[in-house]
Amino acid sequence: MTARTGPCYQALPFCGAGGDLLPKRPSEGGEEDAAASYRRAAPYLDASWQLIGSVALWTVVGWFADRKLHTTPWLLVSGAVVGTGLGFYLFFKALLAIGRKK
Repeated sequence: MTARTGPCYQALPFCGAGGDLLPKRPSEGGEEDAAASYRRAAPYLDASWQLIGSVALWTVVGWFADRKLHTTPWLLVSGAVVGTGLGFYLFFKALLAIGRKK
């Protein structure tokens, strides 16, 4: 057995029976298709980053305010709740804007 045709390589789903890589499907285009896929995914990635960023930012603001005012954990929790609410508002606003553009 050679290194590429051993039993481990034959069990991999992306290898053919002889251990060679399977050919690309027609739907798996070149780099141009990857760039187009990233352009189509960009608004959704932006919406998810707005949600994550809002929650993280307001949680950190609450944490710093708690440390400064010695009110642990109430401002941290309040910041997380405000960030979550604002994040979901921005998330759905972005998603609805994507739907209108099409």
